This record gives sequence, C-alpha cells and structure tokens, in this order.
Amino acid sequence: MTSLEQPIHEILNQMETAWNRSDSASFAALFAEDATLIQIFGGQLDGRAAIEGSHRVIFDTIYKGSHASFQVQSIRFLRPDVAVVFTRARVKFQENNQPRELETRPTMVVVNERDQWQIVAFQNTRISEMPSAAQAAARLAK
Repeated sequence: MTSLEQPIHEILNQMETAWNRSDSASFAALFAEDATLIQIFGGQLDGRAAIEGSHRVIFDTIYKGSHASFQVQSIRFLRPDVAVVFTRARVKFQENNQPRELETRPTMVVVNERDQWQIVAFQNTRISEMPSAAQAAARLAK
C-alpha cells in the first residue's frame, strides 16, 4: 500500500467501525457535505444529512446489531487528489430470527480537499448470481 492509498484504506476502516457501532453520525462524517449515495435498491441519498438519517433508520431496524466488513479491491487515482475505489462489503444480520449475509460491491469516488479525504459519490451494488441470457431478457421484458 502506498502513502497515497493509506488515507483511503483508513476511510474504509472508519466506515466499518462506524457501521459495527451503529453510529450513523460517524458513518456519514466520511462523506462530503454534498455527497451522493446510491444504495443497493437504487435509492438515492443526496447530502450528508440524508446519508446520516437513512443509516440511523437502518441501524435501528433492518440492520440492527449487524456486522459489516469492507475491503479495498483496487484504487485508481484519476489525479493525486481524486480516486475511484472499488471495494467489497459483507454485512451479517438477522432477518426473522435467521442469520443472513449480504455481499455488495461499493464503488466510491473520493476527493482530497484541504488535506482531508472524503467520499463524494458512493454506488452500492448487491452481488447476485448472473442470470442466463434468457432470464435476463425475461426480467427486462417486465
């Protein structure tokens, strides 16, 4: 890991810690004030306040007591102060008293402004089995 990559890895470490403490304020603090987050169902959250509020709700409901892990897969610097970060996330939680696990591929754009790295865009995609061509066509036809 290079010295340029270290702060980006730290963002993921802080994200994991905040999630596992159900700390929506610390989670949202990793995002720029005007950041955009697209969650796994396609919903869009605009701004840090919306990101914090949404995570407060899910930490109190569907992901209450959940445990998340985040891993950097790759970092591509577009400039020394802008990077696209491909990650992998795993969330373990309970649903109807049954253990569940969800895997996603968050993609982030991070920017360094005034010596602080922050997430400006976050797209979370759930990992699922790739449908056959016929299944994909049937889904698109709906």
